[in-house]
Amino acid sequence: MVSKPTPEPVDADGFHDRGNRYSRVGSFEAAIADYNSAIEMDSTFAEAYYNRGYSYFELGVYEEAISDFTSAIEIDSNDARYYGQRSLAYLFTDQMDLAQWDEEKCEELRR
Repeated sequence: MVSKPTPEPVDADGFHDRGNRYSRVGSFEAAIADYNSAIEMDSTFAEAYYNRGYSYFELGVYEEAISDFTSAIEIDSNDARYYGQRSLAYLFTDQMDLAQWDEEKCEELRR
């Protein structure tokens, strides 16, 4: 039995969801492309920025990751995950003071 192809996403949520599926199997470049589409359709989609940042982080592109985590934080400053992941990216770029600040903010939000 031949399975029919999955239809192309038509909205930001659809691209974000497909990007998440790509990310789960380690296809980070494909995930980034879908997150790009989601962000183009909805520039206030904090989760899309966060997940694209995570994909960049997994690829070792830390400055892009930091930029995306920062965008997610600017949209939703109350999500501890955004600070926690940016803290890790700061650690990988030897920005220890910023990493510490983000880790403290992450812990504060988790309380």
